[in-house]
Amino acid sequence: MKNRAENVLISPFFFVLIIISSIILPFYSVTSLSVTVTTDKPAYDPGDIIQIYGNLTLDESLVTDGLVGIQVQTPEDSLLAIRTVNTGANPPETPYVEVLSVVPCNSSGELQETFKRGSLSYFKITVRNHDHVEPRDALITVNTYDQNNIPFGSASVETTIHQQTTTTTIISIPIPSDATTGNSTAYANAYTGWPIEEIELGIHGTPYCPEVYATFEIIDGSFQAATSTTRNHTPATQEINGNYNLTFQLTPQATPGNYSIYVSSRYWGEETFNNTKFKVLLLGDFDGDGDIDFDDIVYFADAYILYWTGGSADPKCDFDCDGDIDFDDIVNFAAAYIEYWS
Repeated sequence: MKNRAENVLISPFFFVLIIISSIILPFYSVTSLSVTVTTDKPAYDPGDIIQIYGNLTLDESLVTDGLVGIQVQTPEDSLLAIRTVNTGANPPETPYVEVLSVVPCNSSGELQETFKRGSLSYFKITVRNHDHVEPRDALITVNTYDQNNIPFGSASVETTIHQQTTTTTIISIPIPSDATTGNSTAYANAYTGWPIEEIELGIHGTPYCPEVYATFEIIDGSFQAATSTTRNHTPATQEINGNYNLTFQLTPQATPGNYSIYVSSRYWGEETFNNTKFKVLLLGDFDGDGDIDFDDIVYFADAYILYWTGGSADPKCDFDCDGDIDFDDIVNFAAAYIEYWS
């Protein structure tokens, strides 16, 4: 008696279907875009330099011409940094929305490259929608950094740009009264929305284009005429071979607690998102045990003596980041001690 399986014939329809599927399906394979994010340390002291890095991959191969949007939120959930970095070369295709320039200016949009402490700085951003078919919604952001690469301000505007249209907007950012004087930088970017929105709305924003930056000067005193500075530059490649890297410095008075990092990217129609956290330790808690006590007083005293006997300034104890440990730093440490115990 023959085996039943031997008597089963494959229908010609199913035979043809199998052949066609084997030819067509490889062209419809699902691609997978992925972005990683981490920091060089899990916890930092106020005034430390933060390094954020990761990579962008498509089907596990490194993407060497992608953009990654990075948003950093403080423990109070306020914006600390919003930047776009690349993973090598800039994307080869023309973006739908592109930041053409950012220029420091006055409230009327006229060139002004010098701003006083405690005043408002203004930035004129020119953006173009290259899409021939439809308008594009865009989130335009500006993030300012002092000469020590410390972010001190940000502002944003949401706008709709009609197809094949160039638009200009002016954004203002306050200059803190205790801001570090000297050369500063403003970074302008365009996104589809905030990268953080993944958690809140089930969607997330991604960068449209590479960021553009301008330099300006912060002064202390009477107004000075605008001087010639460098502006409207696209930053040099932050990394190569599918990796990205962003560094900035915390203020000496950085709020202790958990900071959140959100990253996002879009590449050839695929989108990806990720997040991580880092911790900032209590100001004046030099030994990192969660309080400010006698051990921290001893630490500060040793750092003070070492500096004034010819040593270098311990950055943990240089509260105002001026390169020394002096009476101002004693006052700052005393204030941190009193605040902790009050």
